[in-house]
Amino acid sequence: MTLSADPVARIDRLYVGGEWVSKSQDDPVYEVVSPATGEVVAVAADPTIEDAERAVAAAREAFDNGPWPTLPLAERIAVLSRFCDEFEARKEEFDKAWTTESGPTLAHAGALDAGVVMIWRSLLEQARDLRLAERREVPDGIVDVLREPIGPAVVITAWNGPGLYLAMKLVPALLAGCPVVLKMAQESQLTAALVGEMAEAAGLPKGVLSVLAASTEVSAHLVAHPSIDKVSLTGSIPAGKAVMSACAGRLANVTLELGGKSPAVILDDIPLDDVLPSLVPGFIAFNGQICAALTRVVVPRHRHDEVVAALVERLQAMTVGDPADASSDLGPLASSRQFERVMGYIETGVREGADLVLGGGRPDGLDRGWYVAPTVFANVDPGATIAQEEIFGPVLSVIPYDSLDEAVDIANGTPYGLAASVYASDEELARRVAGRIRAGAVAVNTAGVSLFAPFGGFKQSGFGREFGLEGLAEFLQYKSVKVK
Repeated sequence: MTLSADPVARIDRLYVGGEWVSKSQDDPVYEVVSPATGEVVAVAADPTIEDAERAVAAAREAFDNGPWPTLPLAERIAVLSRFCDEFEARKEEFDKAWTTESGPTLAHAGALDAGVVMIWRSLLEQARDLRLAERREVPDGIVDVLREPIGPAVVITAWNGPGLYLAMKLVPALLAGCPVVLKMAQESQLTAALVGEMAEAAGLPKGVLSVLAASTEVSAHLVAHPSIDKVSLTGSIPAGKAVMSACAGRLANVTLELGGKSPAVILDDIPLDDVLPSLVPGFIAFNGQICAALTRVVVPRHRHDEVVAALVERLQAMTVGDPADASSDLGPLASSRQFERVMGYIETGVREGADLVLGGGRPDGLDRGWYVAPTVFANVDPGATIAQEEIFGPVLSVIPYDSLDEAVDIANGTPYGLAASVYASDEELARRVAGRIRAGAVAVNTAGVSLFAPFGGFKQSGFGREFGLEGLAEFLQYKSVKVK
């Protein structure tokens, strides 16, 4: 695939079951719109229900009769190592494709996708020592305990990290021996085509992988399909509930990562110079379009104005502009839908009485594309809409507290429980507070989550874990064979 031969790239084939399926001019298409300009930059074949059926049939056949699930683990590792080689060799092309279709700055795309290679290779290395069969002497005899792939899997990813989701979801599923239908976001047409090309070059066997950047209708069809044994989703709470409902009738295995409303709790004893260098990137990376973004800053009441002023100063200094321009710190939101959503939340914040102290609209001079300036609300009530719901944009709520117990209550006071940060000079105190926060990943005196350790949510942020061997285990099931 090339993006340079034509002002509007054309993708007229789909990677289904390890083969390319050509689509005609009469088949439905999806127009990829640049978030930076609002102009169409690509026209791609839009996967249909029929394509989904073909993909599921290929995965089922590959699991029931193909070699992939029963290959020695070392052989699957070898194939997936070649797949990683292909990703690494074409990383720059992948970065540019992601920037074109979804709007992260090239710097952000490049840094995250470099991390993808590290995560991918780390998992493959850890898996070399994984024991999928173990003989145990038990009180009533001898049992072989086996770990086997669950079955054909649907892996549903979002537009905010198409490379990351390969290492986070796809590789563990394939490594476990599960053939996969990779259902990427409909916006991810360019990166989806590249994933197919990489898989083909790596030599994945027939039927083992299909890549469909498809609509929610196709996604719903895949999730409900009786031939699918496992569904792994990254998405919203409503999407997670829909997946659970669709899988309940056949009791299909489900892993859900459903976003967050992550707090940064600042305690009274720490200088802001020790907080801001990680807190600000932890909030604003990819314009807040990250599930673990620190979008609530919980501060001692007497330090509220100091914290707000420091945040405003840092965020005002950032350049919002063309994501392909190296001078841009921030690019646009990913789509017109995201733009309208974020602007709606900003209007709600103002209407409910929070103090808008920065941003709130388009940056000056950026009249096309989906740009929103970094936005800060001060004196936010913990129960306000903007403090309770995931906005997925550059909107920060600063919430004052009067006691440590109140700070913990505020941190835990949303339906989410994905990530959090605690900042304190007294590290032991920070660790104790971290232990009281109901979130799957908590950072002490920094921001972000480890991409090499188990990651997942509490409460309505979902269940199951990703990354590391725990992420691989989500696609395996135990079998006991009594031999004596």
